[in-house]
Amino acid sequence: MSDPYGQSARFYNPVIEPWFRSVKKKIVEECLRLNIFRVLDVGCGTGTLAGMLRKEGIQTVGLDSSPGMLRVSSGIPRESFALVRGRGEGLPFPSGSFQGVIFSMVFHENPISRRKEMLDEALRVLAPRGTLFILDYHKPSTVFGRAAGILEYLVERVVGGDHFRNYRRFMEKGALGDLLRHLPPERLRWEPVFHGSMALVRIRKDQS
Repeated sequence: MSDPYGQSARFYNPVIEPWFRSVKKKIVEECLRLNIFRVLDVGCGTGTLAGMLRKEGIQTVGLDSSPGMLRVSSGIPRESFALVRGRGEGLPFPSGSFQGVIFSMVFHENPISRRKEMLDEALRVLAPRGTLFILDYHKPSTVFGRAAGILEYLVERVVGGDHFRNYRRFMEKGALGDLLRHLPPERLRWEPVFHGSMALVRIRKDQS
């Protein structure tokens, strides 16, 4: 299977990572606040978030389908930080394995057929009262948000290929709002990112 991120993986940290550093720091802080100490980072990319979690003593598993991304991740010093190659729609872990599951900029790059499977799998491997964190594109409602959305569109257009096509369908369908509309709203906590062009959503699993 070809790796669409094989060539771009080495450029991710210097070019893209700085934009998301503050949001990833917020996720780490939330994990500490909620006493979450076993986490699965789905689509871990170059492993920066997994590394940040590890530094705070949070036992972390990073999962990604890209060998290129995992090669970059493997350069991060690890303690309680494991790397696994796999896909979000077929997580190779028993049910209830993790207190927290994270999807950071993953759903928009996947086809519609996989998105619900990925969400279902995340909830499956979450322990009762566990927390799912999702950072991804949202429909902006402000002028600044729409301006940020234009810039994000241009970045996605440069990436091109299936990634861009999946991103366009994701936005046309309603982005995160459509993906999560079937979940009880009282279980969701929304936080706007980049003037509302993205959102960080925290979803609490019930006790059953």
